[in-house]
Amino acid sequence: MSKGGGVIGVAALLALSVGCGGSEQGKSYLIRHASVSLAQAASLAERQVPGRAVKVELLYTGKHVVYEVQVLDTGNQLKTVAIDAETGKVVK
Repeated sequence: MSKGGGVIGVAALLALSVGCGGSEQGKSYLIRHASVSLAQAASLAERQVPGRAVKVELLYTGKHVVYEVQVLDTGNQLKTVAIDAETGKVVK
């Protein structure tokens, strides 16, 4: 499977988890402020940590709306990468 196809496959399988208590209003806020898609966030994280994105969550940190992406690296270690959902920049 190509890397691009993998990201799309992962994105299709991942549920959008929202870290605002699950309220509809909280979800709406996060989604409105996310100009980067879930698939783009997974791809950006995979560029930071070679491997495969296995989980993506959309969260509000108090300062930023971020995607928290867990990547299973080539050594089978789980790494977490935070991607700013508005800019696409790595924030941690």
